[in-house]
Amino acid sequence: MIALKVEKIGDQVAVVLTEEARQVLGVEVGGTLHLEPSQDGVLCATTQEVWLEDPHARGRAFLKRYTKSLQRLEPAAEA
Repeated sequence: MIALKVEKIGDQVAVVLTEEARQVLGVEVGGTLHLEPSQDGVLCATTQEVWLEDPHARGRAFLKRYTKSLQRLEPAAEA
């Protein structure tokens, strides 16, 4: 298990990666680390944007993330 420190930097909150965590995640300084919550509440981390390889992945990710919001809008659209 790798423990990471959470710090407040100005108005933002940052997670400080240890060298070990940085190597495990394969992230470089200035890179982007994407965290995606799964259905069971586990965060999955990736440093690669999957929609670069699959043009529809970004749309699917959007729909997956906002499905509940979109479903709440459906009855209003039918009225």
